[in-house]
Formats: sequence, C-alpha cells, structure tokens
Amino acid sequence: MSELVLLSSVGIGGENKTEDVLNIQKALNTIQEKIGLNEPLAEDGELGEDVSASKTCYAIALMQEKILGFKNPDSLISCNGKTHQALNKALQETSSTSNLFLPKIEPEKGLKDEDYNDAAALLNCEVAAIKAVSEVESSGSGYFDNDAPCILFEAHQFSKYSDHRFDESHPEISSAKWDRSLYIGGEKEYERLQAAMRLDRIAALKSASFGRYQIMGFNHQATGYDDVESFVRDMFLAERHHLMAFVHFLKSNNRLLEAIQNLDWPTFARYYNGPSYAENHYDEKLESAYNKHC
Repeated sequence: MSELVLLSSVGIGGENKTEDVLNIQKALNTIQEKIGLNEPLAEDGELGEDVSASKTCYAIALMQEKILGFKNPDSLISCNGKTHQALNKALQETSSTSNLFLPKIEPEKGLKDEDYNDAAALLNCEVAAIKAVSEVESSGSGYFDNDAPCILFEAHQFSKYSDHRFDESHPEISSAKWDRSLYIGGEKEYERLQAAMRLDRIAALKSASFGRYQIMGFNHQATGYDDVESFVRDMFLAERHHLMAFVHFLKSNNRLLEAIQNLDWPTFARYYNGPSYAENHYDEKLESAYNKHC
C-alpha cells in the first residue's frame, strides 16, 4: 500500500469521512499481523452508529498500543498527527518485507547436468524421469519472468489451514471446496497469495505450490525444512533448492519413490497430483515427456 493520505480525522471524535475511514481500514488490515489484529476489518468506509463500539476504532487503539506504546489510546487518527505518521511508517516497513517475501534478488536459475545426475543417484532413478516431472509440472522452469518462483495458490487449502475463518468474507481466496475458476494463473497468483498472507501468513504460505516441482508449502517438512518460511525462502534463492526439495519429498514417500524408479507413471501421478490425475492426463504427459528425454 502506498503512503496513506488523509483529508479528515478518523476514529472516536473524528470527522470520519467515508473515503478516509476506508483508507484507514485498508491500512490497518495491511499491518494486521504487526498490531495483533485477529480478524481483518470490513473495508466498507463505515464506523457504525455507535462509534465507540466500532471494530475500526478498536483496531486504531490496538495500533496505538502496539506501535506507539500508548497506555491510554484515544482511538483517533488526526491528519499528519503522531498516529498518522506512525501508521505510514508501519505501512512502509510492511510493504518491504511481506509483499515480496524477500528483498529483490536475482535467483540462481536453471539446473546443470551434474544437478540432475546427483538427484538421480539419490533417488536411484533415471535422469530422464526427473526431467519429465520438471517439464510437466512447470514447463521446465522454476521461475516466472519477474524472478519469483512459479506458484499456484490453492483456496481450498487456505480454507483448511485457516480453519475456514475467511470462507464468507474472502471467497475468492478461501473456499471449502476446490474451485478451478478461482485460479488467475502466472505471476498474478502472487496477488492471491499476498491477499491471503495479510489474513494469515503461515496458512497462506502452506497453501501454495512452489517452484519447478510445484511442491505445496504444507509439505515443507517432507522436503527437509523445519518451517514453511525457510522452505519458501529457499525457493526464491536457487533452482537447485527446488530439485533437492523434490528429492527429499520423494524419499519421504515410498510409493512415489518406487513409482519414479519403476517408471510407473499412473501411480506417480496419483500420489503426486492427486486422485483426479486422469482427468488432466498427467500420467500420459509424464510418460510422453520421459520418452522425449530418454
């Protein structure tokens, strides 16, 4: 979110013009995690008839306590006042950390023959089998043109890991059931992921698949990472990390490991892509890609 500009005061005793209230609600939702706000505010530009009972005013007081250290917060943001300035500073800090996960970096893209050979030796399978999965899962590249790892955000997983708290308020990113129509595709999937992160960062990171092998965040332990933050960080840094995560993931699942060793593509597709793999012909695509790389 860019710098917050106010035309009037907002909160208890404020002028509370609709546009200003709306901008404050959006700003407080952006720093929700920083101020300990459990649920996002409704972005409707309204405080309600009883301003003192307003959730927005409560959030303003929470922000004054957490960021400014006020012992007796007044739940009022005046134009260019201390609270307004502190809120702008918090917005700038948040935008530099959570929006893109990491400072702008240039990842180590691509995999060398020795990378594939190392992975094949660890899995005791053919190099062509690993290349087949690379091609089918991400068209042979783990990064978008903007240098961020390829992702796909799954609304049904976010619903699960956030305990269905946002199904009604944010149906476009939180759905009790899988819904193909919710996908945006490509780099725009980050817009959905970032929106979910503002609601529940950890649940959001667990709910996206990352990198060349499209491994879900909730599988981070199976890929050798203690927490999902570390897993996501490494997906941003180098494509070899994508490959090693894939190796660990297969070694943690005997069915997948045996399937890739035996070139049993239907079994591999079932346990890697889910029981509906046949609808998308994943097994046929994997076999075709393997034959090409042989």
